[in-house]
Amino acid sequence: MNIAIWGAGKFGLYVGRQLIERQNIICYIDNNAENIEDVLGIEVVSPVEYADRYSQDVDVILVAVLDYGKIREQMRRMEVKKFGLMGRQIYECQLEIASDILDDVNIVYNSDYDNKKGYMKKLETNVVDFCNLNCKGCSHFSNLFPTGAAIGYESFEKDIMHLSKEIFIEHFDLLGGEAFLSERLADYIGCLRKYMPKTTITVVSNGTLIPRQSPELLSYIRQKQVLVSITEYPPTSKLRNEIIGTFEKHGILYEFRKVAETFGKNIDLTGKNDPYKAQTECRESRCHFLRNGKIYKCPFSALGGHFFEQYGIPLHFEEGVDIYDESIDLAQALKCLDAEPIELCKYCGKEERFAWAVSNRPECSEWIVKDNNSADFAHL
Repeated sequence: MNIAIWGAGKFGLYVGRQLIERQNIICYIDNNAENIEDVLGIEVVSPVEYADRYSQDVDVILVAVLDYGKIREQMRRMEVKKFGLMGRQIYECQLEIASDILDDVNIVYNSDYDNKKGYMKKLETNVVDFCNLNCKGCSHFSNLFPTGAAIGYESFEKDIMHLSKEIFIEHFDLLGGEAFLSERLADYIGCLRKYMPKTTITVVSNGTLIPRQSPELLSYIRQKQVLVSITEYPPTSKLRNEIIGTFEKHGILYEFRKVAETFGKNIDLTGKNDPYKAQTECRESRCHFLRNGKIYKCPFSALGGHFFEQYGIPLHFEEGVDIYDESIDLAQALKCLDAEPIELCKYCGKEERFAWAVSNRPECSEWIVKDNNSADFAHL
């Protein structure tokens, strides 16, 4: 098979070293080609040069960059017939590329989603709402939920089955709360792999429960090629070596995010913020969240109602996109959700940082800024 590799950096080099003996690599493509002579002795060309000289000879372009959103659109404009988007885990976890690259679960080809009505870069959901750490100011309000709180698996499966027919989802994160508190975590993973076989699945965890997990669950996670992403809190750091040892023993793909020494809060009950500015500055505005048949712009939009109810705040929002609403164009609605702010964005102010801490008896002030506490609720 004649291939071209888009990306002449470290990722592209890693891919080239694996494939140079198995595939005929015609060229590398890079938007910065004029500054790169060659990779592995293979010519590096610009997209324009590729179109003029090599497009007729290449069967598929493999895109080996960590953020390929703009390149994907660039290839569409170039009318590239066949391309594969290589999951970042291939490079970050140093994975071996399948002997038949067309069957590699970590490479998403345009043919995998061309028959779908829409495309989403990322979607997430809680498998449980409660947590074993109860972080102060948790953005998912986990320390406000009772032990055992979770959406039903049946609802999740129904939603995933429906979405799989309509939308291609590139990345899906399973989190919480603490994901490993779920008694049905394997079922959630299996459901995603069944209906969305080319979606990258990540379980997001604080890691503290990893060493206690059954060999059966850990083997299943490895078998389904699930990435476990560890958000490292101070309690996690104490178990870091034990967690890594567990992953290594069972051959699980994993990553550690930097230590979360601080948290942030930004709920501003005045509701006077510029929603466009709030969206731009918010770190979770594109963490789109699935919950009981609706896709929300962010966890606050999906779960904030529980926060308002808990503290008697007279606010209520119904802003999620109903995935079953036949009167809307779902793909277009999701594009708008990504690009446009929602009403709730007016209640997101400038973030205030504070030291990470546990809060088992949380107060409202742990989430709100500008000291607009309960005394200010009268205007709402």
